[in-house]
Amino acid sequence: MAQFVAIGKPVGRVEGEAKVSGAARYAADIILPGMLWAKCLRSPLPHARIVRVDTSRAAALPGVQAVIVAADLPDRLWGRWLKDMPVLARDRVRFVGEKVAAVAADDPDTAEDALNLIDVEYEELPAIFDPLQAVQESAIRLHPNMRSYQGLPEPVTEIPNCHSHQVWTKGDVDEGFRQAARVFEHVFTTPTSHHGYIEPNASILHLTDDGPAPYHGKAIGESANVPTAPAIANAIYQAVGVRITELPITAEKLLRALRERDRAE
Repeated sequence: MAQFVAIGKPVGRVEGEAKVSGAARYAADIILPGMLWAKCLRSPLPHARIVRVDTSRAAALPGVQAVIVAADLPDRLWGRWLKDMPVLARDRVRFVGEKVAAVAADDPDTAEDALNLIDVEYEELPAIFDPLQAVQESAIRLHPNMRSYQGLPEPVTEIPNCHSHQVWTKGDVDEGFRQAARVFEHVFTTPTSHHGYIEPNASILHLTDDGPAPYHGKAIGESANVPTAPAIANAIYQAVGVRITELPITAEKLLRALRERDRAE
């Protein structure tokens, strides 16, 4: 009988021991000299027009290094597949928690204080919280220009506020109902759900001269991440308007490209 080395053998997770022992290092454990902390101001309303954003008080707070709003960024939409989201809300917010402004400061407390100094004037708009009401012809369109979005599934649905509508059938359903001894009809709904993360999404930018990434981090284009490199390059271009054409794609290359674009403008 063949003796297998890998097949049928338990495989331990490489990072398992470090995680269960508490030795694993997460983004919040890494403190670099001169590191800034970023926080985002989010909408408290589900649907509203942004009338005015005043960041002057936040920008004047000692320890604040930068404050940006949508007007400071290219007018582009982004998303993993469907490009339907601005990096920061522009003109309108469409859900509670949508990012309206971002702050970079010397420490997290200062960044939080700066968020409280940003004045945003909203004009609240009607909101719909029932999915069946949202697809009625009379419903408000959250994305009136949806047909122009890149990545929209084909064929484009005519149902209001609907990402896509697909129907799968097999056999003669009506005949199946006619032959059935009993037919039960009901409406089923399920609550929204989301998987829980060990830590929230976090990123650290460390500017070097294209040397190895610190803390064993990988650049986009190194061996572990090659399949996603084109998608990441496209997402960067769609979000901030600069194209990175050389692999690996590093945070340092992106920062230089942004600086070169700003100097050219």
